[in-house]
Amino acid sequence: MNKINMPVLAFNTIDIGFRNQLMGAVNALNKFSKNKTVPEKCFLNPLGISNINDMKKSFCFSNFSSYRAFRNEVFLMLDAYIKGNNIIPKVFVCAYNMTESLTPDKNIDMICKAVKEYYKKNNLGKIFTTVLTSRLHNYQYVDLINVPKHMLTHRSRIRLLNNKKLRKKTLITVGIIHKFSLKLLKDKRTELEKIIEEFNKHKAYKTQLNKIKKFIKSDKKIVICLGGRVDGNEIIFDTSYAKKLLDRCKSLIHNKYSIAIVNGPRTPNDVSDFLYEQTLEMDNILFHNCKYVATNVNEEKSWRIYSGKNKEAFKNHIDIGNIYPGILGYDNTLVVHTTDSYSCCETPTIGIPTAISSDGIYIDKNIRIDCINIRELLIPKYVLSFEDFVQLATYMKIEPKHLNPTRLSNTLNVFVEAVTNRLIKK
Repeated sequence: MNKINMPVLAFNTIDIGFRNQLMGAVNALNKFSKNKTVPEKCFLNPLGISNINDMKKSFCFSNFSSYRAFRNEVFLMLDAYIKGNNIIPKVFVCAYNMTESLTPDKNIDMICKAVKEYYKKNNLGKIFTTVLTSRLHNYQYVDLINVPKHMLTHRSRIRLLNNKKLRKKTLITVGIIHKFSLKLLKDKRTELEKIIEEFNKHKAYKTQLNKIKKFIKSDKKIVICLGGRVDGNEIIFDTSYAKKLLDRCKSLIHNKYSIAIVNGPRTPNDVSDFLYEQTLEMDNILFHNCKYVATNVNEEKSWRIYSGKNKEAFKNHIDIGNIYPGILGYDNTLVVHTTDSYSCCETPTIGIPTAISSDGIYIDKNIRIDCINIRELLIPKYVLSFEDFVQLATYMKIEPKHLNPTRLSNTLNVFVEAVTNRLIKK
């Protein structure tokens, strides 16, 4: 396929998981096309925001009183971006964030509408709009809808079969678009080792760094990446689950495994506190906080920002940084994702042995059938059940290096081809 010039612009988000999806799409489109813009400069930020760490809440249509007010803000954002970068993007990418409001489809359609209207008003030509990891919606202003297979319900499958126009602009993938690659993990591993060397001189970080170093040196490793709650009651992720998880971790350390547990923005504070405090004196279980720590009263009101009783200790963790991608770059490592998270699609794509932990997490299948679907889609062909792996490791002495999982298909290649084909046809 001939390369075409398609500068890309992604609509930024505070959510790490969704931003990773956007970064994956940006990197893949840039690599394929003639566009050599630095990936970080391909993101559209709210006014006054230059760094993702400065964003404290989502910028979305549902937070505005009217479409007109929202559009005016988007126009100002685009003015600043185009003047500041001297680029006129041809592809606009959004990530479907069902956790930021009750109307994620409306949020996507309205940002795409505003962008298209801006291009029309300023005679900039056409802009191709696409949304990643979306449920099937009849968007009016999205040109390409990426719907992972696990997000299709029985009703949406029937709707897709009966709607030719919707079917033509829908891209079904097995798994999600993401930025993970073996090169990324290698780079993150090198970065982590440099950070350990740098911070090793400071006493405040000594305890945590010693546990990280011991984990790295171990022969058999488990990395557990925690998801968490959402705004509603459709996912219950509490300390009862954390206790079950810890019991399984204890079984593994009896079999000479070392375990690292990392949290995320959706991990409840009480779960983070429980696992940190329970593992503090355990040599072979490390808990590392990757959740932003509240610095003022307003930030403490957001459950996505950590405001528990271990703030001072967790600030040191934040200084060290997110160790998750770095510690995946070592041999004989199994990564475990919780069943509420789409991250379980990332690691099997690049061949890292992966498991899904679900025992103790409540998922309302009437609302979040996607979480049930993803588990059934991936197990046992691409990933294991974590509960099954514990049994295998305990009674049959199975290690991550003994596993030979089938890799998920490369969704990025499929996505780039779909975008390119549609741009050529236009």
